[in-house]
Amino acid sequence: MNYMQQLSEKNYFSRQELYRAAQVGGFVGGEETFKKEMQRMLLNGNIARVGRNKYCVPPKGVNYYNYSYSELSHSVAGLIIEKHPYLDFTLFELVQLNEFVNHQIAHNIVFVSVESDIVDFVFDTLKEAYPGKVLINPTEEIFHQYWLDDMIVIVKLVTEAPFGRKEKWHTRLEKLLVDLFAEPLLLASVSEGEYTGIYEEAFASYIIDESCLFRYARRRSAESRIKKFIGENTTVQLRTRIGK
Repeated sequence: MNYMQQLSEKNYFSRQELYRAAQVGGFVGGEETFKKEMQRMLLNGNIARVGRNKYCVPPKGVNYYNYSYSELSHSVAGLIIEKHPYLDFTLFELVQLNEFVNHQIAHNIVFVSVESDIVDFVFDTLKEAYPGKVLINPTEEIFHQYWLDDMIVIVKLVTEAPFGRKEKWHTRLEKLLVDLFAEPLLLASVSEGEYTGIYEEAFASYIIDESCLFRYARRRSAESRIKKFIGENTTVQLRTRIGK
C-alpha cells in the first residue's frame, strides 16, 4: 500500500503528516521543494483542503464545486467589473440549487452580494441596463410583490464572505450552504424540506472546506443552527472537529 492509499484512510491529515508520509514513500526533497509538490497535488485534485492545515484524499469522483453560470449572470458580472473594477462582489443564481433539490426551480433569480458602501452605485449601474428588473435590499414582502423571472436582487456582502476559486465573483458552495440559513430571501425562496437533501448531496459530491464554512457561519450568526441541523437532520459525517 503506497502512502497516498494510507492517507486516504484518514478523515484528514496535516501538511506535516503528508510530508512525512511522502518521505517514507520515497520523496527525497526538502520541505521547500515539497511545498511545490503539494501545490501540484492540490491543483490536480490528488489532495483537497478541508480545514485549516487539514487535508484529505478525496474519494473518486469528488472534486471542488464548479457551476456554469447563465448568460445573464455573466452579463451582470461583466458590467459590474467594467463599471466598478475594484469592487468585491459575489453572484448566485437561484437555479444553481437544481443540482441538489428534488423539486426543480423553474424561474431564475440572480442575487448579487455587494460591499455595503457601494450598493447604491451598483444599483444605479444595473437598473440602467436591466430596467424594471432590479431590487436593492428588498424586504420579503417587496421581494414577493415584485418577483419576476430573471429578476436581479442586490444585497449586502457580509464581511469575511468566501470568494470563488475560479472567478472571485463565483459563489463558493460553503457560502451557499451558510446563506441558506442566514439570508432571509433565500429562506423565503427555498423550502426548508429540501435542506437535508441539499446538504447531503453537497457533502457527498464535493470537497467542503469545513473551516471556511463554519468561519463564515459564525460571521452570519448561523454556526450553532447549522451544526445542530447537520447532526440531527443529515447523514453528513464532518471530517474535522470544527463541526463538533
